[in-house]
Amino acid sequence: MDAEKTLTLLQNIYAASIAETANTYDRLTALDTIVERRKARQAQTAPFLNQQLGIETVEEVFDRLSEIFGCADWCVEKADDGYVATATSCKLCALSKKMGGANPCNGWCLDPMFAMITAATQIDAGSIAVESTLMTGDCCRLVINTRTEPCDTAKIVLLSRPEASCPAPAK
Repeated sequence: MDAEKTLTLLQNIYAASIAETANTYDRLTALDTIVERRKARQAQTAPFLNQQLGIETVEEVFDRLSEIFGCADWCVEKADDGYVATATSCKLCALSKKMGGANPCNGWCLDPMFAMITAATQIDAGSIAVESTLMTGDCCRLVINTRTEPCDTAKIVLLSRPEASCPAPAK
């Protein structure tokens, strides 16, 4: 098996393992507790991950994680006040839906990325908002506001944006 096929196989096995884990925690009614504990630890581990992966910018967080895990097809666009990151497919969401429907987004995708963005940049975590996810919508869409003053809540960021509109998947 060549290296590319091996990497794809490992990415698929990893995504399936995370989906199974999220669904198991959900069935045990422990998912929310586990996600909160993971979130607390991710702020501590994000600087190390960024260093190991050579991440210094918002774009690099999405690019490197997509490259390594092959899970979501992130597209990051620069906006007037920051960035908009959109994914129209995600192996983890698709597998988790098939295995029971538990939401793995925060604990295994979004929270780790937010911690890495915060650790790599001067962007406050309150300036990162989730407009939609593939667990409940047709895309995952994040807004990262780079204004110098932090937002009090993600709702402020959302109010300044139009309704989420996801691009059609690339063919």
